[in-house]
Amino acid sequence: MTTSVCSTIKTANTRIRATTSQTAKPLTPLSARRRPQILKSSLPLLLPAVLLMCQLQQFAGGGGGSGGFALAMTVPASESATAPASSSGPLSSLSTSPLRALNRTRRVQKRHGGSYISFKERFHLELNSSVLDWSNGCGGNWTGPLAEEPLVRPQKRCAKHKKLLRNLQNKTGRELRQLKAENKLRHPVNSIMAPDTSANQAIDISQRNRWKVQSGQYNFLPRLNISATPNLPLRRVHHDLQFYVAAFSYLRHAQLHFDYEFLRKQSVLSSELARYRTSARNILCFVEEAINATNVLYAPSQKHSKHRGGKMPLLGRIKTVPRLPMEKRLMRFKTPLVELHKQALLAANDKPAAMPREPHQLDALFLKYQYIQYLKQMTQLLARQRKRNCISTSHSTKKAPKTPRIKFPQRRPKGT
Repeated sequence: MTTSVCSTIKTANTRIRATTSQTAKPLTPLSARRRPQILKSSLPLLLPAVLLMCQLQQFAGGGGGSGGFALAMTVPASESATAPASSSGPLSSLSTSPLRALNRTRRVQKRHGGSYISFKERFHLELNSSVLDWSNGCGGNWTGPLAEEPLVRPQKRCAKHKKLLRNLQNKTGRELRQLKAENKLRHPVNSIMAPDTSANQAIDISQRNRWKVQSGQYNFLPRLNISATPNLPLRRVHHDLQFYVAAFSYLRHAQLHFDYEFLRKQSVLSSELARYRTSARNILCFVEEAINATNVLYAPSQKHSKHRGGKMPLLGRIKTVPRLPMEKRLMRFKTPLVELHKQALLAANDKPAAMPREPHQLDALFLKYQYIQYLKQMTQLLARQRKRNCISTSHSTKKAPKTPRIKFPQRRPKGT
């Protein structure tokens, strides 16, 4: 009896080692992994009891199978409770695995100063946010120029406007150079299981000639025509940048749902989409600052405001595109972004949702490439407008110098 029970333990032990040494099945959904986890969690509670029976049989001296089994059945409860704690071996480590996982989580939280947030918590926080990602890029609340704020004289508006455009050009160019530098430093990876590090990127636009034939399917992405646009329309640029922020955000949410269900961690593609969404929000903030500064620069004088009841009229508020019109534009992608976004919201609220799928590869490729081209066109238009704006107005406002009149001495008539 002793040999049979111990042999069953060894067989179970070897089976456990064999199953753990095997490689995990690729991309198993979360719903399919929950039931095996429940069975494995109950296994550490049963195996120490069987081990206790073998140890008690060996302690009895092996006089007979029935005697050892009877001794194991007559052991008091106090001894049976303390025996698994003193047992050593591969089976005793299974009962302490939840404790090790808890200690590992505590060490990570202590390393990050108590601010560590798991991937599941980040997924729930990001998807449950009620604020539109493309609204209020700077995070403030601008209500217009103050009544006591000194107005700019018309003679100095040209120089102030030139400085405003130069600041916007410098900030946009700095962001563009940073994105190009990251593309050169990061290595493209094709596997979704690749680690999310600062050396990897999932969207490779260096070899765009391969998919240039399909560029006609993405004509709906915002562009700037340099030859036909003399000046940079700030409000149109603000409207276009909102679309880029929304596209990067919805693509990220679809990929995050896929990562949450199959990977349980953030993939390289999700991380890269988050970086470009942050970049588009930064440019959106710079454009909002330029629009607000233009409203202050060209605010009407106090004489005109007195005729309107003493109120300072605004030249134009910053408008945010509502969700429904924005989602209607996002439906033109090959990936059903709106539907995948709704399924991700259901999963974030712990509700039954459909199986997620990865976004289309061409959507991310063309979106990233056209966004970089848009920033390049912005900097070119700002440089042209900044050089031409004040020069053209200075020639028109400069008066021609007056020629001095020459006074000739008057001659007196003769005979006086």
